[in-house]
Amino acid sequence: MKTICAESAGRRLAFRGGVLGLAVAALAAVLLPVAGWMGGRAGVGAAAAAAAVCMAGAAVALGISHLLRGPELALPSLLLGMAARTGLPLLLAIVIQFRGGPLADAGFLYYLLVFYPVTLSLETMLSLPPNRAQASGDRGAAVATTQGVVPDPRGDL
Repeated sequence: MKTICAESAGRRLAFRGGVLGLAVAALAAVLLPVAGWMGGRAGVGAAAAAAAVCMAGAAVALGISHLLRGPELALPSLLLGMAARTGLPLLLAIVIQFRGGPLADAGFLYYLLVFYPVTLSLETMLSLPPNRAQASGDRGAAVATTQGVVPDPRGDL
């Protein structure tokens, strides 16, 4: 999974969004039957709503990081992405929990706690810029600099 994220960092937004969507769909495929067994239709609805809201927040944050790239826009990208990624699920969780109803009774917050860390970590990895040495094709320089080895300009150490 780490290599998929590392390779997709320099790719188009649609590809990275697809990777994010596939990961959420795979987790939902595992979790929805469990939610149906535990809570019936309301459980499936609560799990699907949690998956949708976490996916929406992560997709918006991924789009923001794509639009606001570059070192001069790092702080606005970070703050706006964090607001979208965290704010959307948190706002919906507060509304659903305080209003009550079938989604709150079926455990929407629990399902949110399952989907949120997955979308957060995956979206963060997909938002990272590509490694400069890897993008230029110099894999040896990338390994040497990540290990702290800097070549001596004189040749011998």
